[in-house]
Amino acid sequence: MKKIIIATFCVFISMFQIAQAQTDSELLQQKLSKFTTISADFAQQVMSPEGQVIQESWGTLTISRPGNFHWQVTKPDEELIVSNGVDMWLYSPFIEQVTIMNFSDAIAGTPFALLSGADASEWMNFDVKKQANQFTVKNNKNELNANTFTFIFDNKDNVSEFVVQEAQGQKSIFKLTNNDQTVKLANDFFEFQIPQGIEIDDQR
Repeated sequence: MKKIIIATFCVFISMFQIAQAQTDSELLQQKLSKFTTISADFAQQVMSPEGQVIQESWGTLTISRPGNFHWQVTKPDEELIVSNGVDMWLYSPFIEQVTIMNFSDAIAGTPFALLSGADASEWMNFDVKKQANQFTVKNNKNELNANTFTFIFDNKDNVSEFVVQEAQGQKSIFKLTNNDQTVKLANDFFEFQIPQGIEIDDQR
């Protein structure tokens, strides 16, 4: 009888843990689904495994779910990433080159897919754990992508920070300010017109 009770208790605990994980995932989905557009300034710090700052950058980030993405780095070197949900352009004025990729391939298996608007089948590929006002997300299907991704929300339920923790220990911290969810965007804001004379690397 004691063995049966212990076994039943273990099954109950296991079921509770699974349910809790599902609840955390659903709660994060609900929070992200509250907005269709994010437009904010960002400051990025890249930290070494030892905790030293090895790179900093600043710029603007605009996301219109699902799939539309506009990432403009203004300092220290200009870079631009634009996606219309189908194609993604990575433009570097300094080297006068643009790389074109399939958007779905570029973000497949990464938590960026969740931020830009994932469907239910994609959410199944991630484990989500909530602690206070932050959610830690890890891909549970792709062993080659062992990065973790943390969403941090402010008291107004806006995404105020997100962190990418690489398996090797390097960390990228993105802090968002001046978040505007009512910004009006031009119809072609998520399209990229390739300047003349720019080298094109088409990887689609």
